[in-house]
Amino acid sequence: MATEPIRVLAFVNHLIVWVSSLIVTGILSYFLSKYSLSNNTHVIYEEVIAVITLAFWIPAMVLPIVGKYGGHLWPFNLIFSYLWLTAFIFSAQDWSRGRCTFSDFFSRCGLKRTVIAFNFFAFFFLFCNVVVENRLYYRHRNEGVTAPMTGHRKRPETAETAETAETTQSATAAV
Repeated sequence: MATEPIRVLAFVNHLIVWVSSLIVTGILSYFLSKYSLSNNTHVIYEEVIAVITLAFWIPAMVLPIVGKYGGHLWPFNLIFSYLWLTAFIFSAQDWSRGRCTFSDFFSRCGLKRTVIAFNFFAFFFLFCNVVVENRLYYRHRNEGVTAPMTGHRKRPETAETAETAETTQSATAAV
């Protein structure tokens, strides 16, 4: 069950999100340490989202490979996709359309555009993962409902049900 294509797709999506957050964290940490951007709230927001994703997605990457995992992270994927969309919008507003060279710190346009690109990758693959994990969740949920119970024992009869059973048996025997 762990090698189903949908589980592999979920793993790949988680891996791409984690790598994107790693790259964004590295570049933004470089910007923060080199250019003292402690007053730039957009960069701080992007860094916080990237670090939280980096920490949270380490165990989340492994979960789709586990056979009993049922896609329970899809709400987190949805929440984080909107957080990454906001980070993408902030970075695009700050560093695109010729504003790259006129921003608060020295012109590192290549790194700034890399942050924009990986913010979008993280958003896109998180949103794709919402669909994949939702599918896993409903498949897992439906398997739990339709699966027969194993090891189910018959309930012991009470005195009242035993009397009713005897009355029913004697009535059918008389006919």
